[in-house]
Amino acid sequence: MKILVAAIVSAYLGPVLVCAPQVEKPAGGAPAQAAAKQAESAQAAPNKAEAYYHYALAHIYEEMGMAYNRQEYLNKALEEYKLAMQNDPTSPFLSAELADLYARTDRIRDAVLEAEDVLRRDPNNLEARKLLGRIYLRVLDNQSGSGRGQSDVRRRAIEQFEKITELAPKDAESKITLGRLYHANSDYTKAEAVLKQALALQPESEEALTRLAFLYTDTSQLNAAVELLQKVTSKNPTPRLFAVLASAYEQARDYENAVKAYRRALELDKDNLDYLRGLGQNLLFNEQYEEALVPYQQVAAADSQDGSAFLRLGQIYRQLHKYDLALENLKRAESLVPNSLEAPYNLALLEETEGRHEAAISMLKGLLERTAKSDGAQHTPREKANRAIFQERLGILYRSNENYAAAEEAFRQMMDSDPENAVRGASQIIDTLRQQKEFPRALAEADAALQRFPDERGLKMLRAQVLGESGRVDEASQALKAMLEDKAGDREVLLAMAQVNERAKRYPQAEQAAAAAARYASRKDEKEFVYFLWGSILERQKKYDAAEEQFKLALAANPNSAMTLNYLGYMLADRGLRLEEARKYIETALDHDPNNGAYLDSMGWVYYQLNRLDQAEQYLLRAIQRVPRDATILDHLGDVYYKTGRLHEASLQWQKALGQAQRSSSSDTDPQDIAKIQKKLEDVKVRLAQETRK
Repeated sequence: MKILVAAIVSAYLGPVLVCAPQVEKPAGGAPAQAAAKQAESAQAAPNKAEAYYHYALAHIYEEMGMAYNRQEYLNKALEEYKLAMQNDPTSPFLSAELADLYARTDRIRDAVLEAEDVLRRDPNNLEARKLLGRIYLRVLDNQSGSGRGQSDVRRRAIEQFEKITELAPKDAESKITLGRLYHANSDYTKAEAVLKQALALQPESEEALTRLAFLYTDTSQLNAAVELLQKVTSKNPTPRLFAVLASAYEQARDYENAVKAYRRALELDKDNLDYLRGLGQNLLFNEQYEEALVPYQQVAAADSQDGSAFLRLGQIYRQLHKYDLALENLKRAESLVPNSLEAPYNLALLEETEGRHEAAISMLKGLLERTAKSDGAQHTPREKANRAIFQERLGILYRSNENYAAAEEAFRQMMDSDPENAVRGASQIIDTLRQQKEFPRALAEADAALQRFPDERGLKMLRAQVLGESGRVDEASQALKAMLEDKAGDREVLLAMAQVNERAKRYPQAEQAAAAAARYASRKDEKEFVYFLWGSILERQKKYDAAEEQFKLALAANPNSAMTLNYLGYMLADRGLRLEEARKYIETALDHDPNNGAYLDSMGWVYYQLNRLDQAEQYLLRAIQRVPRDATILDHLGDVYYKTGRLHEASLQWQKALGQAQRSSSSDTDPQDIAKIQKKLEDVKVRLAQETRK
């Protein structure tokens, strides 16, 4: 290897003229003799020539070691640096060079000690501080978790970069690094300030802009992040900045604009697999399933070992009801990443979607057994979060099968296993008790949860809804009114007020709350639910035209809204109007959720109105399999049996329907509906008696 000796000399002694092309050994004997002489007299003046000789050899060995990846050369370089320092023990330059070599050879502790020794002698040595800062960053990058050790290393790194930016106030890169460290340390105000200083020095710095945007997104200043990145990408349209903009949109749940931003990034960097994954994910989130297939298929084609791509393909095919393809891709993902929990979890979801609840429950139990530890305290935060997801899904499955005791137990285990998800677990327990009409217990659970989490708005709203359902409507309304703050967060409170008043049949108050909530709805999903709820309030009052107008607004916000499509279709079918149009609405709802008991009932009722009774019976029987104790479904099946002359079966279904309706709370049933069922039962009994006499 050819080494530029002039550069080596200049580095150690400063600018000098060098005539000889090789390093000459200065007079004075062998290196060992020179070292001995140095040791004889600590007061002797530094031997610069001897030190330079050993430094030059060290530098050559270091270059050779790095170029050829030979450890023996690096060991010789360390020996020569030490000999150089024996001849010039006060040189901060030699100490810094030795520290740098220690760092490059992963002898981190030795590197830190050498760099700290330099700074004890020369606190303003900028290069030594940068070296020490880089060492701490390297340690941080190689560490995982968020323990005390990492916090200590981060604090030390911050100290160094604070001093670096003080010594070199125009060093934008160091300011960006300091901003990153402040961000990781949750010092958001300091992070924002120093990143803005970096941008003042380098207005086009992509790294500074990206860091500031990530800071805004992590501190929920999503509008600020989007606004910043929109301005930047209009002036400096780089693929990375478009990807960061897409990420900001994604966190704001504005998936449509996230898709657009990822498409722009791919226009500039068409083969970037990360951008393809981001595009596919946001198309999936936006329920554009057919479109989401394309980028994930491209990723899978480019990297046949990418398990995450096959996992997403499996999720998309499940949403498209192509269950064989979903199974194929999920199995492929499981084989590629055998230790992943996502693939088996999605396989359980596939079983649930296809109506095989027992199989899904068995798979979820298997995942919980697989992730169990003898001591729950040994679980990492990530493991706890995963177990909470499995327990919650297990509880939901039990609840959908009306196994309420098992559901409640699963949600309690969820609370115990993961404190971070305890609020969600408590909410699920309260909802489970609400579905059983056990309002006193539900209220007691809500009170206990609020004792533990007094500032949780979601729990406060849930408690108010329990109060309303148990007949304490005024108390519920007052509790919700006390939560209003005249800001965007009021939307959820106002929706809860609308639901409480709707169930109590206080329709004017419910409409007023829904109208107020609409003013705070900005995202499409927010508008969808407001208009849906408003439409249902109007429908309950038999204001059908006004209700249809609200449902159409909900569909304008989300054309794939299954709950809106079903409600609109059933509203038309129940009045015998535009039956083919109603059938198409419900058919689309079932495309999105094929095993939903309410949607199956709606389709059965459409076919009943169309006098296609065989098909009506098929759908209603499937609905009862999903929701066996629903008074409306039982009533509809009784109507089908009566119309086909099966009077005994009709009588049996109406008796079941009447029993379920009478056990329901007054807010869930209309007295007129109960009276109609009673009238049907009386009529069928008369007919059965007549037939018996004949």
